[in-house]
Amino acid sequence: MEQPLPDSELIVSTPERVSFDYQVAGLGTRAIAQVLDLLIVTALLVALFFGGLAVGSLLNNSVLFDLIQILGSFVIVFGYFWTSEAMWSGQTIGKKAFRLRAVGDRGEPLTFMQAGIRNIVRIVDFLPYGYGVGLVVMFINGKGKRLGDLAAGTLVVKDSDHVWLWQVPGARPADLQPNMPPASPPGYPAYPAPPAPLVPQPQAQAAPASNAEYILRRIDPDLRRFVSSYARRRPQLTLDVRVQLAANMQQSLQRAVPDTFAQYGPLAVLDYLANLELS
Repeated sequence: MEQPLPDSELIVSTPERVSFDYQVAGLGTRAIAQVLDLLIVTALLVALFFGGLAVGSLLNNSVLFDLIQILGSFVIVFGYFWTSEAMWSGQTIGKKAFRLRAVGDRGEPLTFMQAGIRNIVRIVDFLPYGYGVGLVVMFINGKGKRLGDLAAGTLVVKDSDHVWLWQVPGARPADLQPNMPPASPPGYPAYPAPPAPLVPQPQAQAAPASNAEYILRRIDPDLRRFVSSYARRRPQLTLDVRVQLAANMQQSLQRAVPDTFAQYGPLAVLDYLANLELS
Protein backbone atom coordinates (compact mmCIF):
# COMPACT_ATOMS: atom_id res chain seq x y z
CA MET A 1 0.00 0.00 0.00
CA GLU A 2 1.38 3.36 -1.00
CA GLN A 3 1.13 5.89 1.83
CA PRO A 4 1.33 9.64 1.27
CA LEU A 5 4.21 11.61 2.63
CA PRO A 6 3.38 14.30 5.22
CA ASP A 7 3.61 16.89 2.45
CA SER A 8 4.00 15.47 -1.08
CA GLU A 9 4.39 17.17 -4.42
CA LEU A 10 1.68 17.14 -7.08
CA ILE A 11 2.65 18.09 -10.63
CA VAL A 12 -0.19 19.16 -12.93
CA SER A 13 0.27 19.45 -16.69
CA THR A 14 -2.03 21.59 -18.82
CA PRO A 15 -2.97 20.83 -22.45
CA GLU A 16 -0.46 23.53 -23.45
CA ARG A 17 2.33 21.38 -21.94
CA VAL A 18 2.86 23.79 -19.07
CA SER A 19 3.37 22.18 -15.66
CA PHE A 20 2.59 23.52 -12.19
CA ASP A 21 3.61 21.87 -8.95
CA TYR A 22 1.58 21.94 -5.74
CA GLN A 23 2.50 20.75 -2.27
CA VAL A 24 -0.26 18.46 -1.04
CA ALA A 25 -1.23 19.21 2.56
CA GLY A 26 -0.23 16.57 5.10
CA LEU A 27 -2.54 14.86 7.56
CA GLY A 28 -1.20 16.79 10.54
CA THR A 29 -1.78 20.23 9.06
CA ARG A 30 -5.24 19.29 7.79
CA ALA A 31 -6.17 17.85 11.19
CA ILE A 32 -5.19 21.02 13.05
CA ALA A 33 -7.10 23.20 10.57
CA GLN A 34 -10.10 20.89 10.92
CA VAL A 35 -9.99 21.18 14.72
CA LEU A 36 -10.15 24.97 14.43
CA ASP A 37 -13.13 24.73 12.06
CA LEU A 38 -14.91 22.29 14.38
CA LEU A 39 -14.39 24.66 17.31
CA ILE A 40 -16.04 27.43 15.29
CA VAL A 41 -18.92 25.13 14.32
CA THR A 42 -19.32 24.08 17.96
CA ALA A 43 -19.48 27.71 19.06
CA LEU A 44 -22.18 28.37 16.46
CA LEU A 45 -24.15 25.32 17.62
CA VAL A 46 -23.94 26.49 21.23
CA ALA A 47 -25.21 29.91 20.21
CA LEU A 48 -28.00 28.22 18.26
CA PHE A 49 -28.98 26.16 21.31
CA PHE A 50 -29.31 29.17 23.58
CA GLY A 51 -31.05 31.17 20.85
CA GLY A 52 -33.55 28.38 20.25
CA LEU A 53 -34.03 27.93 23.98
CA ALA A 54 -34.81 31.62 24.36
CA VAL A 55 -37.30 31.57 21.47
CA GLY A 56 -38.96 28.39 22.74
CA SER A 57 -39.27 29.76 26.26
CA LEU A 58 -40.59 33.10 25.04
CA LEU A 59 -43.32 31.43 22.95
CA ASN A 60 -43.73 28.50 25.38
CA ASN A 61 -43.36 26.09 22.47
CA SER A 62 -41.00 23.10 22.84
CA VAL A 63 -41.76 21.89 19.31
CA LEU A 64 -40.43 25.15 17.91
CA PHE A 65 -37.27 24.72 19.98
CA ASP A 66 -36.72 21.19 18.56
CA LEU A 67 -37.36 22.43 15.02
CA ILE A 68 -34.85 25.25 15.40
CA GLN A 69 -32.23 22.84 16.73
CA ILE A 70 -32.69 20.28 13.94
CA LEU A 71 -32.83 22.68 10.99
CA GLY A 72 -30.31 25.12 12.44
CA SER A 73 -27.76 22.39 13.17
CA PHE A 74 -28.03 21.08 9.61
CA VAL A 75 -27.58 24.56 8.14
CA ILE A 76 -24.60 25.36 10.38
CA VAL A 77 -22.73 22.08 9.92
CA PHE A 78 -23.08 21.97 6.14
CA GLY A 79 -23.46 25.66 5.45
CA TYR A 80 -20.26 26.67 7.23
CA PHE A 81 -17.96 24.43 5.20
CA TRP A 82 -19.88 24.71 1.92
CA THR A 83 -20.29 28.49 2.00
CA SER A 84 -16.76 29.17 3.22
CA GLU A 85 -15.06 27.04 0.57
CA ALA A 86 -17.34 28.32 -2.20
CA MET A 87 -16.87 32.00 -1.32
CA TRP A 88 -13.19 31.91 -0.36
CA SER A 89 -11.85 29.80 -3.23
CA GLY A 90 -11.54 26.55 -1.30
CA GLN A 91 -10.71 27.94 2.13
CA THR A 92 -12.44 27.86 5.49
CA ILE A 93 -11.25 29.87 8.48
CA GLY A 94 -9.19 26.89 9.62
CA LYS A 95 -7.64 26.39 6.17
CA LYS A 96 -6.93 30.10 5.84
CA ALA A 97 -5.21 30.16 9.25
CA PHE A 98 -2.88 27.32 8.26
CA ARG A 99 -2.47 28.36 4.61
CA LEU A 100 -4.36 25.44 3.06
CA ARG A 101 -6.72 25.47 0.09
CA ALA A 102 -9.01 22.95 -1.61
CA VAL A 103 -8.57 22.97 -5.39
CA GLY A 104 -9.63 20.84 -8.35
CA ASP A 105 -7.60 17.80 -9.41
CA ARG A 106 -5.84 19.90 -12.07
CA GLY A 107 -5.18 22.80 -9.73
CA GLU A 108 -8.16 24.85 -10.94
CA PRO A 109 -10.19 26.94 -8.46
CA LEU A 110 -12.87 25.10 -6.50
CA THR A 111 -16.39 25.43 -7.92
CA PHE A 112 -19.60 25.86 -5.94
CA MET A 113 -20.73 22.35 -6.88
CA GLN A 114 -17.42 20.77 -5.91
CA ALA A 115 -17.55 22.51 -2.53
CA GLY A 116 -21.03 21.12 -1.98
CA ILE A 117 -20.19 17.54 -2.99
CA ARG A 118 -17.04 17.27 -0.87
CA ASN A 119 -18.85 18.56 2.20
CA ILE A 120 -22.00 16.45 1.78
CA VAL A 121 -19.85 13.31 1.54
CA ARG A 122 -18.13 14.51 4.73
CA ILE A 123 -20.90 12.60 6.59
CA VAL A 124 -19.50 9.29 5.33
CA ASP A 125 -15.89 10.38 5.89
CA PHE A 126 -16.67 11.16 9.53
CA LEU A 127 -17.98 7.62 10.24
CA PRO A 128 -17.76 5.86 12.60
CA TYR A 129 -16.10 8.67 14.55
CA GLY A 130 -13.43 11.31 14.05
CA TYR A 131 -13.08 10.90 10.25
CA GLY A 132 -12.34 7.18 10.58
CA VAL A 133 -13.45 6.31 7.04
CA GLY A 134 -11.80 9.43 5.63
CA LEU A 135 -8.42 8.59 7.18
CA VAL A 136 -8.49 5.02 5.86
CA VAL A 137 -9.35 6.21 2.36
CA MET A 138 -6.59 8.85 2.44
CA PHE A 139 -3.97 6.21 3.23
CA ILE A 140 -5.30 3.75 0.68
CA ASN A 141 -5.35 6.09 -2.34
CA GLY A 142 -1.90 7.51 -1.50
CA LYS A 143 -2.85 11.04 -2.59
CA GLY A 144 -4.22 12.44 0.66
CA LYS A 145 -7.79 12.43 -0.67
CA ARG A 146 -10.78 11.45 1.46
CA LEU A 147 -14.07 10.20 -0.02
CA GLY A 148 -15.37 13.76 -0.40
CA ASP A 149 -12.30 14.69 -2.45
CA LEU A 150 -12.63 11.61 -4.65
CA ALA A 151 -16.32 12.32 -5.27
CA ALA A 152 -15.81 16.01 -6.04
CA GLY A 153 -12.50 15.68 -7.88
CA THR A 154 -10.62 17.88 -5.41
CA LEU A 155 -7.58 17.83 -3.16
CA VAL A 156 -6.17 20.02 -0.40
CA VAL A 157 -2.85 21.76 -1.07
CA LYS A 158 -0.63 24.23 0.72
CA ASP A 159 -1.51 27.75 -0.30
CA SER A 160 1.06 30.20 -1.67
CA ASP A 161 0.91 33.93 -2.27
CA HIS A 162 3.20 33.74 -5.26
CA VAL A 163 4.72 31.53 -7.91
CA TRP A 164 8.07 32.50 -9.43
CA LEU A 165 8.36 32.67 -13.21
CA TRP A 166 11.37 30.39 -13.15
CA GLN A 167 9.10 27.67 -11.73
CA VAL A 168 7.01 27.68 -14.91
CA PRO A 169 8.58 25.64 -17.75
CA GLY A 170 8.87 27.71 -20.90
CA ALA A 171 9.02 31.03 -19.05
CA ARG A 172 12.51 31.87 -20.28
CA PRO A 173 14.06 35.33 -20.22
CA ALA A 174 13.34 37.25 -23.38
CA ASP A 175 14.50 40.51 -24.86
CA LEU A 176 12.43 43.50 -23.94
CA GLN A 177 9.57 44.05 -26.35
CA PRO A 178 7.80 47.31 -27.11
CA ASN A 179 5.26 48.20 -24.45
CA MET A 180 2.12 47.05 -26.24
CA PRO A 181 -0.83 46.35 -23.92
CA PRO A 182 -1.99 42.73 -24.42
CA ALA A 183 -5.49 41.94 -25.52
CA SER A 184 -7.94 41.15 -22.74
CA PRO A 185 -9.42 37.62 -22.57
CA PRO A 186 -12.63 37.04 -24.56
CA GLY A 187 -15.70 38.39 -22.80
CA TYR A 188 -13.79 40.88 -20.62
CA PRO A 189 -13.60 44.67 -20.99
CA ALA A 190 -10.50 46.20 -22.52
CA TYR A 191 -7.68 46.76 -20.05
CA PRO A 192 -7.09 50.32 -18.83
CA ALA A 193 -4.17 52.10 -20.45
CA PRO A 194 -1.13 53.07 -18.32
CA PRO A 195 -1.36 56.61 -16.93
CA ALA A 196 0.55 59.34 -18.69
CA PRO A 197 3.80 60.34 -16.97
CA LEU A 198 3.81 63.54 -14.98
CA VAL A 199 5.49 66.54 -16.62
CA PRO A 200 8.60 67.44 -14.60
CA GLN A 201 8.90 71.01 -13.40
CA PRO A 202 11.88 73.02 -14.61
CA GLN A 203 13.93 72.92 -11.42
CA ALA A 204 17.56 72.38 -10.69
CA GLN A 205 16.79 69.44 -8.44
CA ALA A 206 15.92 65.99 -9.72
CA ALA A 207 12.62 65.62 -11.55
CA PRO A 208 9.77 64.12 -9.51
CA ALA A 209 8.85 60.51 -10.03
CA SER A 210 6.33 59.74 -12.74
CA ASN A 211 2.80 58.72 -11.89
CA ALA A 212 3.61 55.15 -12.86
CA GLU A 213 6.66 55.05 -10.60
CA TYR A 214 4.62 56.53 -7.77
CA ILE A 215 2.07 53.70 -8.08
CA LEU A 216 4.77 51.02 -8.29
CA ARG A 217 6.59 52.35 -5.23
CA ARG A 218 3.46 51.85 -3.14
CA ILE A 219 3.11 48.10 -3.81
CA ASP A 220 4.79 45.31 -1.87
CA PRO A 221 8.51 44.88 -2.81
CA ASP A 222 8.05 41.16 -3.52
CA LEU A 223 5.12 41.92 -5.81
CA ARG A 224 7.18 44.66 -7.52
CA ARG A 225 9.96 42.18 -8.30
CA PHE A 226 7.42 39.66 -9.59
CA VAL A 227 5.78 42.29 -11.81
CA SER A 228 9.15 43.37 -13.18
CA SER A 229 10.07 39.78 -14.04
CA TYR A 230 6.61 39.13 -15.51
CA ALA A 231 6.79 42.29 -17.66
CA ARG A 232 10.03 41.12 -19.29
CA ARG A 233 8.78 37.59 -19.96
CA ARG A 234 5.15 38.34 -20.85
CA PRO A 235 5.63 38.18 -24.65
CA GLN A 236 6.72 34.54 -24.28
CA LEU A 237 3.82 33.47 -22.04
CA THR A 238 0.52 32.04 -23.25
CA LEU A 239 -2.76 33.42 -21.99
CA ASP A 240 -3.35 30.34 -19.82
CA VAL A 241 0.03 30.75 -18.13
CA ARG A 242 -0.64 34.45 -17.51
CA VAL A 243 -4.06 33.65 -16.02
CA GLN A 244 -2.50 31.04 -13.71
CA LEU A 245 0.23 33.43 -12.55
CA ALA A 246 -2.34 36.15 -11.87
CA ALA A 247 -4.54 33.73 -9.93
CA ASN A 248 -1.63 32.75 -7.68
CA MET A 249 -0.93 36.42 -6.94
CA GLN A 250 -4.54 37.58 -6.68
CA GLN A 251 -4.39 38.51 -2.99
CA SER A 252 -1.36 40.76 -3.46
CA LEU A 253 -2.79 42.21 -6.68
CA GLN A 254 -6.08 43.04 -4.97
CA ARG A 255 -4.26 44.91 -2.22
CA ALA A 256 -2.15 46.80 -4.76
CA VAL A 257 -4.92 48.11 -7.05
CA PRO A 258 -8.29 47.26 -5.47
CA ASP A 259 -10.43 49.33 -7.85
CA THR A 260 -8.99 47.82 -11.02
CA PHE A 261 -9.08 44.34 -9.45
CA ALA A 262 -12.78 44.65 -8.62
CA GLN A 263 -13.67 45.85 -12.12
CA TYR A 264 -11.38 43.78 -14.37
CA GLY A 265 -9.93 40.89 -12.31
CA PRO A 266 -6.41 39.71 -11.34
CA LEU A 267 -4.97 39.29 -14.85
CA ALA A 268 -5.90 42.85 -15.79
CA VAL A 269 -4.18 44.18 -12.66
CA LEU A 270 -1.05 42.14 -13.36
CA ASP A 271 -0.88 43.41 -16.96
CA TYR A 272 -1.66 46.95 -15.78
CA LEU A 273 1.28 46.92 -13.36
CA ALA A 274 3.51 45.31 -15.99
CA ASN A 275 2.69 48.13 -18.38
CA LEU A 276 3.57 50.65 -15.69
CA GLU A 277 6.88 48.84 -15.13
CA LEU A 278 7.75 49.13 -18.83
CA SER A 279 6.51 52.70 -19.28
